[in-house]
Amino acid sequence: MLSTGMPAPTRQERVRTVQEFIAAGRLEEAEELLEEVATTSDPDTLNARATLALARRRLEFAFDMLSEAATIYPEHAGLTTNLGIAHGLLGRAEEAVICLERAAALAPRNEEIKLALAHALLSRGNVAEARAMTETVVRHEPGNARALLQLGAIEFALGHSSSAEAVLLRALEIAPDDPDALVNLSVLMLERSRFDEALNLAERAHLRAPLDTAGLFHLAYCRAATGLWPQAEATCKKLLAYAPAHVGAREIVARVTIAKGEVDRGIAQLTEFVRARKSDPSATLALARVLHLVGRFDESLKLVGHVVHTRPESEAAKSLQTTLELTLGHFPTPDPAALALVPQIVVPPTTGTLEFVALVRLLRRLTSQQNVHVVAEPRYQALLAGLAEQVISDEPRPEVSAMPLQSLLRVLSTDARNIADGIPYLRPEAELFAKWRDALAAFARPLVGIVWEDGALGLSMEHVAAVISHSVAPVSLMSGAQRHDMKRWSRPIDAGVHIECPAELIAAIANLDAVVGPDSFAVHIAGALGVPGVVFVPRGYPWYWAQADGKPLWYPSFEVVVQERFGHWSGAIDNGRRRLETLLRTRTID
Repeated sequence: MLSTGMPAPTRQERVRTVQEFIAAGRLEEAEELLEEVATTSDPDTLNARATLALARRRLEFAFDMLSEAATIYPEHAGLTTNLGIAHGLLGRAEEAVICLERAAALAPRNEEIKLALAHALLSRGNVAEARAMTETVVRHEPGNARALLQLGAIEFALGHSSSAEAVLLRALEIAPDDPDALVNLSVLMLERSRFDEALNLAERAHLRAPLDTAGLFHLAYCRAATGLWPQAEATCKKLLAYAPAHVGAREIVARVTIAKGEVDRGIAQLTEFVRARKSDPSATLALARVLHLVGRFDESLKLVGHVVHTRPESEAAKSLQTTLELTLGHFPTPDPAALALVPQIVVPPTTGTLEFVALVRLLRRLTSQQNVHVVAEPRYQALLAGLAEQVISDEPRPEVSAMPLQSLLRVLSTDARNIADGIPYLRPEAELFAKWRDALAAFARPLVGIVWEDGALGLSMEHVAAVISHSVAPVSLMSGAQRHDMKRWSRPIDAGVHIECPAELIAAIANLDAVVGPDSFAVHIAGALGVPGVVFVPRGYPWYWAQADGKPLWYPSFEVVVQERFGHWSGAIDNGRRRLETLLRTRTID
C-alpha cells in the first residue's frame, strides 16, 4: 500500500470543509463527509450538522438541535447565529434579532453574522438599521457579493431603483453566475418595464439554478409579461408537476388563459383550485387578484372581505381591500380628531410614484389649517416643490410621531364629491413655463402630449398613433430608451429629449392642449395640472381611475377609456380618438 507520508485530515479540517460544501450548495457531499466525522458533542461539529439541516429546510429538527447545543455552549458564535437564523425561518423575527445581536457581539469582526443580523432586522421591519448594517459590511468587504446582493434588495424595497441597479450590477461583476443576483436584477427590470432584459436575466438565473423553484416561477412570470403565453404556461405546468399546490403558478396559468381570450375558463380553473383549498387565504387572494385583473371588482372585494374577516392579521388582504374599495369609489370613514396628534407627514419609501401624485393633493387641504411638515425621499422632494401650496420639507425624527401620506384619506373628510377639489394642485416654475411656451410657439396647435408603454399587453406607440388625427401636432413626452420607438413614426415633436426632471415635465405639460396615453407619470401630472386628456386603462384599472357617472373622480379633466376586454385595445382606440376630438373641440370653443 502506497503512503504519501501526509497525516489524515483532522476532525476540525473535515468540519471546516463541510461548512464550505454547504456554502457552495454541495449538500450531498457535505452530508457524506459529516458521516465520516465521529458523533460528538463538539460545538463545531454540532453547528455543522445544524447548518446542513437548515440548508435542507429541516427547520424543526435544526431548531431542536440548536436549542440544546446553544444552551450548552452559550459563547459559541456559530451556534448562536444558526439559532437566530432558525428563529427567523420559523417566523420568530424578534427572537432572531436577539440571537443574532448576541452572535455579532461574540464575533464583532464576522461580517457574515452582521449580514444575517441585517436580514433579521429587515424581516422585523427595521429597514434603516438593516440598510446601515449592510452598507457597513460592503465598506469593510467591497468584494462581498452576498452583501451587495442584500444591499441591492434593500434599495429596491425602498424604491431606490437606480441605486439598486448599480449595486446589483456590482454583485454580478463579482459573481456573474449568481442566480439570486440575476433574479433580483430581473425583478428590477420588470419594475422598470424593461421586459426583454428581465426575461434574459431570468433565463440566465434558471440556467445556473435549474432546480430552484422560486427562479422557475419568476421565469414563468417574465415569459407571461413578454407575451410568451405558451412558454409561460409550459413553465408553470412544469413547476406544478412537482409542486401542485403552488398558488403563484396557478395564478399565472389563469392569467395566461385570460390573456389568450378565455376569461371564463381561466377564472373557472382557478376557482376550482381555490375551492379545494378553502382554508388557504393565499389561494383566495390569488383568485381575488385575477377577478380584479378582469374588472370584476365587486366579486373580488367579497372574497378579500372574507379573508380580512377570517385572517385580520393579513396585511396583503387589508391592502387589497382598501384598493378595491377606492376603485369602486368608496372612501374610508374619516377620523378628523387624529389629525391634531400628528405634526409630521411621511411618504413611505415604498410609495409608488403614481400613487404619490394622486395623494399629494391632500397636503394642500392641510395647509389652510397648519404648517405641513413632510418627510420624503429626494425623488419626491422635486414634486413637493411643485405644489401650489408650499409645504415644509423635514428630516425624520424618531421622537416626533409621523402619519403616512396614505393615512390622510382616513383623517380628512374625503369623499367622491371633494376628492378633486383644489385642482390644479401642481404649478409650473415661471421660468421653465416661459421656456417651454417659447419653444412650442413654433408649432401649430393643438399640441397633444403623448406617452406609451412596452409589454405584451401595454399600449404601444402604434396604438397611440392611431388616436392622433392629422390635424393634431403630437408632442412626445418620452424621456427614456423608448424615445427611439419614434424612428417608426416621424411626426411627433421630440420634447422628451429635453425633459430631465419633474419640473421640466410639469412646465412642458402646462403648455399643452391635451395629453394622451396609458396610466403613467405624465398623465398624472397632466391631471394634477387640470390639463385635459384621454387615458387608456386595462379592465382592472387602478383605484385612482375610479369613476362616477362616466367621469373620473380623481382627475376630472380626463376621459377614461377602459379596454373592451383584457389585452385588446382596438375598440378602446376608436373610442379614445372620438373622445380626444371632442375634448379638443370643446377646448377650442372655450
